[in-house]
Amino acid sequence: MTDRRQYVAIALMMLCAISVTMGCGAKPAVLPAVAKAESGDIEVAPKRRAPTKAIERTATRDEFDVKDAKANSDPPGDVQPRQVFRPNDARLPHNDQRLADVGIRCFESKRLKLYTDIDPQVAATLPAVIDRAYEALEKYFGALPPDRARTEFQMTGYLIGDDALFREAGLIPGDLPRFEHGRHRRNEFWMREQQYDYYRRHLLIHEATHCFMTTMPDVDAPVWYMEGMAECFGTHRIAQDGTFEFRVMPTSPEEVAGSGRITVIRNDIATGRAKSVTEILDLRPEEFLKTDQYAWSWGLCMFLDTHPRYQERFRKMGGHLQRNAFPTEFSRSFSPDIRDLATEWTLFARNLQYGYDATRAAIDFQPGTELSDSRPRGDIEIKADRGWQSSTVLMREGDKYAISATGRFELDQNPKPWISEPQGISFRYFGGKPLGLLLGCLRTESGESGGAADSMLRVYPIGRGGTFTAPASGTMYLRINDEWNSLNDNKGSVRVEIRAVDP
Repeated sequence: MTDRRQYVAIALMMLCAISVTMGCGAKPAVLPAVAKAESGDIEVAPKRRAPTKAIERTATRDEFDVKDAKANSDPPGDVQPRQVFRPNDARLPHNDQRLADVGIRCFESKRLKLYTDIDPQVAATLPAVIDRAYEALEKYFGALPPDRARTEFQMTGYLIGDDALFREAGLIPGDLPRFEHGRHRRNEFWMREQQYDYYRRHLLIHEATHCFMTTMPDVDAPVWYMEGMAECFGTHRIAQDGTFEFRVMPTSPEEVAGSGRITVIRNDIATGRAKSVTEILDLRPEEFLKTDQYAWSWGLCMFLDTHPRYQERFRKMGGHLQRNAFPTEFSRSFSPDIRDLATEWTLFARNLQYGYDATRAAIDFQPGTELSDSRPRGDIEIKADRGWQSSTVLMREGDKYAISATGRFELDQNPKPWISEPQGISFRYFGGKPLGLLLGCLRTESGESGGAADSMLRVYPIGRGGTFTAPASGTMYLRINDEWNSLNDNKGSVRVEIRAVDP
């Protein structure tokens, strides 16, 4: 497939990406059923409950108050825009004392009313987590509009230790499908008690993120984005001073006990099940019956949200969640860079490790030019604290080149600076090669996007240099060999000179 055909095909896939919301619980706008990820069940669209006299009917994705529909519609002509309202809160009240008598206590904060039968000392800490997460969600997506009653937005969560107890108390709707981990509807969610403290909070934030993102009517964004963003916000860190960070890159498996999305991606790649960008964009809700789709959706969202070239436009996608606007806007925003994006995504996924430094690993793609009489050599500085860097030299398949590298740099500062030269150090290895070794790869400048990505996966030891015969035509990229989570403590650079060798 040519570059142009690949480009068009990917753009069409983006435009046609299945637009559904939340494999974790809410019913889709079009499909008759939505997969519940991690549960093995398919959720049939629940029957609509008749409104009570005391409480307005709850707004769903395809059904909300007529008043809100009119208020949120676009005005004709030059009429001033009307006030946009979120649907009124229609949660049914509970008798908290009666529930407490049977062992289900209520813990409440500004943004969450939590009913649970787990250890009260643990449960009491959880509503504040959602208050902090809500602040982060508002900062990222923007504040939710008010409802007509001008009440504060609040969710109700049910954290379930004893399933039978909650069912007997009437806290699990009869039409709510079975679930293994968590599920939500509107501004309510249900989740199972978890083995690990971290994953309990992770799942709590995940479901609360769904509630926030789907509060407004007509949400119709693709499942990979909805699940990926819920996973990103769920991936959190608590600092020593008690402050929360969300959308973090985990630094170790222990830090995210019970989650392990990075481990899932690495295992999938090891067993030949890596996913391209287009395969993730084209994920269907029923495919979220398996946990690995959560990992890949998290991975793509994390990649786009932290990459310095894609971050700004990706964060704007949160403003295009309604009325099938997401696929069109995503295609418009990313299709011009799809070849570079596909290449870097492949490298990101293949090199992903705990603590991966996406900013320093980002590539500034600079297609090379051939050496000539007017430009007899390429001379480039390769920084030790960055990933792949263009040599700006285009090599031709079968041609020979003389490469020489000089300079000293530091790879670590503890317990004292680790000094290395381009040949690397012999007492520590990464990827089967000495730490600090100068590496090279060729990026093909023509052909399919996948070919460009695959070509950069073939890495050649350069060291101090020598004669290099180009196995294919492409731009030479270079980097200092180091772990992708340890680039920040490197200092210095090497100078690399490339000359053509006469046949």
